[in-house]
Amino acid sequence: MFAKLAAIFVLALMMPILTPSGAAHAQAWQDEWKATLAKAKGQTLNAMVAGEEAYQIILNEFSKKFGVKVETTVSRPSSALARIQTEQKNGQFIWDIWMGGTSNMVNSASPAGLTAPMEPYFILPEVKDVSNWRHADFIFGDSKRSVFTNSNKLEFYVLRNKSVLPEVKVETWDDLLNPKLKGKISVRDMSVPNAGTFAMATAYGVKGPDFVRKLLKDQEVKVYENPQQLDAAIMRGGQAVSIGLETYLWDKCRADGGCKDVDNLYQFGAAISLGLTVPKNAPDSDAVKVFLNWYLSKEGQELWLKSWAIQNTSGAVSMRKDVAPVKGHENSLPDFSDPKKYVFVSSEHGSAEINSTIKIFKEVMGK
Repeated sequence: MFAKLAAIFVLALMMPILTPSGAAHAQAWQDEWKATLAKAKGQTLNAMVAGEEAYQIILNEFSKKFGVKVETTVSRPSSALARIQTEQKNGQFIWDIWMGGTSNMVNSASPAGLTAPMEPYFILPEVKDVSNWRHADFIFGDSKRSVFTNSNKLEFYVLRNKSVLPEVKVETWDDLLNPKLKGKISVRDMSVPNAGTFAMATAYGVKGPDFVRKLLKDQEVKVYENPQQLDAAIMRGGQAVSIGLETYLWDKCRADGGCKDVDNLYQFGAAISLGLTVPKNAPDSDAVKVFLNWYLSKEGQELWLKSWAIQNTSGAVSMRKDVAPVKGHENSLPDFSDPKKYVFVSSEHGSAEINSTIKIFKEVMGK
């Protein structure tokens, strides 16, 4: 009894010490958030984004909700990288946010010093609390913690046209070495990180370098520089297998009533990261803070998944534990209880496989 009373007495003594501290902390972030909101209204968020409509929806909603003007430029990640690189070299710091697939951010922009650490922009406790995210090691794609991967998803970049060589089975990586497929496999140019590189880096992780070299060389694969060319090759019946077609193009074709003979091969899934980074010396820092804290909140991530699912049949998953995948998209969420079974090809976790794949591709293709 005496011990119980003593414990209660100790807790009573502690309460006056702990409570004001907690209240002060809450008041501090709330005051910072209120001041940041006020300053952001006089700024313009300049955003570089990938081509999916979901980015436009998110930015439009952000602008309406917070009264911040948004200027958006749509660009493929590789083109965005080249532009930001050139601009910063010439002393031009134009962009506040860059959103899309994170491979170019992680493997090129971050090492080159083109991006800024993101954590100083975080204000809301629900964003800063690591326990709200599915796996602490996969929140940031780079060791500098400048690329936030709000969505790590399984993506399926290998497609099969069943009307071409229908008798040939394509169920495993080894099936792609079938001599009957020689000259009937198209790939995206893998000399830079892109969907084709990601798919082949997964093959590298599963089967090793000799397999990648053999597939590229012995099967006389046809190389296309952009997804539109690859799109035409597989969807118009010229090729039996396509490696590197971006999923949203296939989804769009299906939504428009086409591609009835073209199937995604789900057994060849790659772990892909979508996210964002703040380019160095972002000119509108308060607008950036408001956007990041809202977008990475539960509310922002729920809207992101709904927006992504409008035109995509997979991939509507968030790294937030309190945001469930959109119905029908559950298979896109990697099993973070055992992340080592995947190759996270657009983060530093998969950099070795990406770099090795690019090297082999250049060797085989003489680039």
